[in-house]
Amino acid sequence: LFKKVSLIYTDAALGWERHPCITQIFSNGYSLFLSKISAMEGQAQSAPVSKKSSAAKTYTLEEYFDFEYKAEGKHEYLDGRIRAMAYTSPAHGRIQTNFMDELAQCLKAKGCMRYTSDRMVYVPQCNKIFYPDILIVCDTETFRQYKGKMKATLNPSVIIEILSDSTEEEDRIDKWGCYRTIPSLQQYLMVQQNAKSIHSYRRKSEREWD
Repeated sequence: LFKKVSLIYTDAALGWERHPCITQIFSNGYSLFLSKISAMEGQAQSAPVSKKSSAAKTYTLEEYFDFEYKAEGKHEYLDGRIRAMAYTSPAHGRIQTNFMDELAQCLKAKGCMRYTSDRMVYVPQCNKIFYPDILIVCDTETFRQYKGKMKATLNPSVIIEILSDSTEEEDRIDKWGCYRTIPSLQQYLMVQQNAKSIHSYRRKSEREWD
């Protein structure tokens, strides 16, 4: 079941975190974690991606990898379509940095790796590639690799997306619909950028989440 977490500045145990390093962050008090968020409210949100498209042209995954290798910016692959990623706001960047800082020592001790949005994730069931805002991998990492120069992670343990006006609907519906098909994924977090709340999905079984 979908569960909403509010009042994230409190130090109370929230009782819903699954990954132990995420639990540790919340037990230490989330105010440490998003201490700058109030000051950032009202700042510019992520700019929407252009609605222009390249007509009905579609691309193979291999063509996408060739394209992405040479591209100046980052692009997502959406089952044949290539889409430029949106600009991210200063608030988005601060939240991402705070997450990475808080996770650093805990994940290192547990042998997990953390990545920012420079790491691609390939979801075979949807034939899509995304760049999650934060990616945690706790097992030996496996990849969809192309010509030794481009590779996308196949087995994330935790994915964290920081919501913005231009991406919130997609993060909540489209991306989550794909992410939940990844067998290794144990938790998906959606962090509000301008509200003090987090939404979390935790895997209970192969087909069940709460």
